[in-house]
Amino acid sequence: MREVRLSPSGAFDNAAREYRHITVAPISSSMGAELVGLRLAELTDEEFDELRHAFWRHKMLFARNQNLTHAEHEGFAARFGPFARDAYTQGVPGHRPVQPIIKEADHRSKAMFGSGWHTDSPFLASPPSITILRAVEIPPYGGDTVWADTALAFRMLSPTMQDMLRPLKVRMSAAANMATQEKVSGKPLAFASDESREAALAGTAHPLVRKHPETGEEALYVDEVYAIGIDGMTEEESRPLLDFLTRHITQHAFTCRLRWEVGMVAMWDNRACLHLAANDFDGYRREMYRTTLA
Repeated sequence: MREVRLSPSGAFDNAAREYRHITVAPISSSMGAELVGLRLAELTDEEFDELRHAFWRHKMLFARNQNLTHAEHEGFAARFGPFARDAYTQGVPGHRPVQPIIKEADHRSKAMFGSGWHTDSPFLASPPSITILRAVEIPPYGGDTVWADTALAFRMLSPTMQDMLRPLKVRMSAAANMATQEKVSGKPLAFASDESREAALAGTAHPLVRKHPETGEEALYVDEVYAIGIDGMTEEESRPLLDFLTRHITQHAFTCRLRWEVGMVAMWDNRACLHLAANDFDGYRREMYRTTLA
């Protein structure tokens, strides 16, 4: 099958807006931008309001040289709203919303957690809205994160395809991801509790096209890790459609890529993008911490 690869034009508009209190520098034509000269732990209300506006527009923002403590990370994230329940860990001591994501130098695996295109925990009845990730230790190379704009991908579909997709519900479950991780590692995938494991296996059906509560943008809600079917369709009917949509979303023109630095913080909107963590740094330690918002 011939795939159509799109070039940045027409519906692409990731240009920076003029703000009074913050400076934003886009990193690609499709999505993503850098916050320049800001200290996230010390934002004024005016700066935070403009940051929120920039966040909804660019879907992923990052800032260098933050070096946040767990308390500062938690405090900054809390300004966006209540925290989500994490399905996998119980957090760090004294800061339960702050979740460790650590790969040790001697851990080698063909399938690192998060190394497929996904949105965070979509198997939950109420999946996380925002993820905020900070880097404490990074490898000398590799370990990049890549994002894909699912709202832009939806806009670039034909009107006929858009109309066909809007009524559909996609079934999200952690079953396939659990099987992959357990096959590679030889041990069960860790969850925060037995209840979390059961909920992840059972999964949830969500609208395949979701409307963003802040911007009104429609975005595709489907990925290659958790999407297992479409309600009302057989496996033979739904699988080709799910595969097509994932390929469409993740083509190069809709993506941006981040090379991590120590002290960097990145945040993204799970309702409007997918992401992938590159598993290409065996032999080096990577220490990150994550918060997710409800």
